[in-house]
Amino acid sequence: MIKLLVAVDGSDSSLWAVRHAAFLYREGSVAQVVLLNAQAPIEHGRASAYHSLAELRERERKEGEAALARAGAILDDSGVDYVAQIGIGAPASTILNAAQACQCDGIMLGLSAWARVLALAGAGTPAKVMRRSRVPVTLVNAPPHAQVPSEFTVHRPRTSHAHPALVVYPSASLPRCVDRLAH
Repeated sequence: MIKLLVAVDGSDSSLWAVRHAAFLYREGSVAQVVLLNAQAPIEHGRASAYHSLAELRERERKEGEAALARAGAILDDSGVDYVAQIGIGAPASTILNAAQACQCDGIMLGLSAWARVLALAGAGTPAKVMRRSRVPVTLVNAPPHAQVPSEFTVHRPRTSHAHPALVVYPSASLPRCVDRLAH
């Protein structure tokens, strides 16, 4: 069956991609979803002069968990089998390396209005991912100011998920996919 990587940044447009992945799971088209929050490393900036690497990684973990929280709730409500990861590195490279390391059969990205403009111009993360990906990339167009109707919300008991794994994806080497959630 198909394993799908969904990149999540906490925006409403990325949540539309998560909803579409949940729909595909319920339809039986997808067996597992890998949620990935890709972040540029903050240790290359001025912050490294004032904070230790451990403090910076903890901040990245907290930001990643916040971005993945709503996406995880959507997948929990739909009963989707998923794994959550926080990837540190250049966003496009991190998405591609995570898809390869986790042996994903496809990548799904949500597009905001600005991301659509950049993608048409051949710039931005979605365009970089599409150009370099070896697996199909699906771009989910989020409608502007769209609200999910209340009849589409499914309330199921939440399963307890541990913290997502924090994985650094350097461009030189490919680490293994973390299939278990970190505790």
